[in-house]
Amino acid sequence: MTSTSSGNYHETSRTWTHIKVLYILNIVLAAVVLALFVVCFMMLLDVQRSHNNEVKLRKDRENQILNSIVENNTGKASSQRAEISTSIDENPESMIVVGDGSLKINAATLTRFCASLHSHCPLRGPTGLQGAPGKPGPKGTKGSQGGVGAVGPKGTPGEPGKTGLSVKGEPGNKGQKGKTGLPGHDGVDGLTGLKGDKGQPGLPGLKGAKGDPGIVNNFTSEQVVVKGEKGEPGLPGLSGKTGMTGLSGSPGLPGPSGSPGEKGSKGDNGIIGPPGLPGEPGDMGLQGPIGLPGVNGIPGSDGLPGATGLSGLIGQKGEKGDAPILTAETLLKYNITQFLKGPIGAKGEPGVVGPPGDTGRRGKRGLKGEPGDAIQCECLIGPPGEKGDPGVCQRSPPTFLLYQNTTIPERKEDLTIKTIGKPVLLRTTDSDWGSWMVDSDPTPTTKDKYYLTYHFTGRSIYEFASKDQFSSKTGNYSKVYNIQDQFYGTGGAIYRGAFYYQSAGLDAIARYDLDSRLKTTQLKIASSLHRGSETLFGTSYNYYDLAVDENGLWALYAYKPDIIEPALPNTLMVSKLEPNYVEIEKTWNVTVSRADYSNAFIAQGILYLLESGTELNSQISFAYDLYSNSEVDLSLPFTNAFRNNRMLSYRPDNKAIMAWDGKNIVVQPILSE
Repeated sequence: MTSTSSGNYHETSRTWTHIKVLYILNIVLAAVVLALFVVCFMMLLDVQRSHNNEVKLRKDRENQILNSIVENNTGKASSQRAEISTSIDENPESMIVVGDGSLKINAATLTRFCASLHSHCPLRGPTGLQGAPGKPGPKGTKGSQGGVGAVGPKGTPGEPGKTGLSVKGEPGNKGQKGKTGLPGHDGVDGLTGLKGDKGQPGLPGLKGAKGDPGIVNNFTSEQVVVKGEKGEPGLPGLSGKTGMTGLSGSPGLPGPSGSPGEKGSKGDNGIIGPPGLPGEPGDMGLQGPIGLPGVNGIPGSDGLPGATGLSGLIGQKGEKGDAPILTAETLLKYNITQFLKGPIGAKGEPGVVGPPGDTGRRGKRGLKGEPGDAIQCECLIGPPGEKGDPGVCQRSPPTFLLYQNTTIPERKEDLTIKTIGKPVLLRTTDSDWGSWMVDSDPTPTTKDKYYLTYHFTGRSIYEFASKDQFSSKTGNYSKVYNIQDQFYGTGGAIYRGAFYYQSAGLDAIARYDLDSRLKTTQLKIASSLHRGSETLFGTSYNYYDLAVDENGLWALYAYKPDIIEPALPNTLMVSKLEPNYVEIEKTWNVTVSRADYSNAFIAQGILYLLESGTELNSQISFAYDLYSNSEVDLSLPFTNAFRNNRMLSYRPDNKAIMAWDGKNIVVQPILSE
């Protein structure tokens, strides 16, 4: 729960940071959008201004052309201009281009104008007889200078005049004005005159009715297009398509804190904590009545070695007896709690001296004892012998098969670890105790998932959907399983869709199915260590260690001291388990001092023991091949990066060691040959 609360606190802090960053980014984005809006608005104003200027220039050109066409038909032209103005742009698909293309007039409007104009100015007919000269009209205004006319024909030579006097006479009187001659024939069209000055804009004409289609104007050689005044606004157009959705607004500020909620119901009882330390002894009370005989207490720990006695006479070696094959079930069935010493048998014949054994490892140096007194023994005490040569410590055979139910399949990989790499940190937790697991033979439910348990006892198994989620800084899990009882220790395992663990306070290994979320079965191992001060290894709170390798599921445990022969006090039990019903397939009894090691794991059918979990540079100095029943000679350096290794396990699917070192989850690659 502490890890979850801390994770939620950090997640809330990061969420507020993200909100602040998003708020600032939205303000900057709004400023940029506003600036773009202003720029676009200014551009639209420039475009509108240019369009208005173009419209004004076009109207000026239309007015100039209209004035030139109807200057002699003022009365009629006004109504026609109004009519033209009404009809322009009624049908933009039939427009007539005039001049350089800068002016367009609706063809139907121009046709109606020309037809109306010719009703007052009919087309030119055949030349009639010359009429009598009319009275001279009033002198018109002086027109603009025309172009130079064509050169006339050369006249006939006149008659020679008389020879005049040699004396020059005075000028005569001015003669009378002659009569007006007959109108001459139409002359040839002169050259195009120079462009006149721009005239003043005329007054807007009245709005005329829609005219009939017009015809081509005969007064000029080009088609004339006249654009009228802007008509009345048309009906509203159809609604346009819905625009694109705008950008999302920035998140609002956090709301005010709500009022405190109602007091919740009482929660479930918490996880049972580890046994407390013994209290101080109280004052002696009054003597009570004699009670019933008590239950036998737990045997005390071994005392210090006694003083070395005098060497006795060397007796003759007897014949080797058969090793007993005992099972825990047999001992419990007949209620055998101790082994009685039988009578001393007859002395056997000296046996054949065997070859010397292999040199064993040097044991830990014991405390130096005081010289002891002579003790009574089965043989007579002789005089002290001469000092012998230094002896060689020889280990007894390391294991014997305790019992076997079935024959297990051959191992899948016959390899031995040669190198263990440095630890790689995956994530950090808030707990010094815990375990993390991966299903190396997964079901669809457990494929690619990671699992974690906190502390050395509890009910919850936390599931992570992927390695990325498991190793992320937030560390949020995707699912949680709550088992019906409680697990104990950090030696649990996930295998084939189930969680295997020691039931807290019981000498039993349980199976919890992750699909059905039910405890399906458990294996009771009677008289095995399951509570109290003596644990499986030097690491506290671990009585069972469930291991997984390429060959399947294994269990490491130990029996109480009164179950195994006194001659074999240091024993480690290793059992191969059938996973579905949690049944023992085969068991080994490995003779090794469990207290000298902190943890163990099984890889490729070989048992490996780690010396220390608290030293930075430790080593794996003991290994035993369970398939060949032989010890493996090796010494592998092992690094405890945080000097507090509480959990050790092997992951066969990617050949790595998984560990919980302090509050840190680490993985160490291996190299096997």
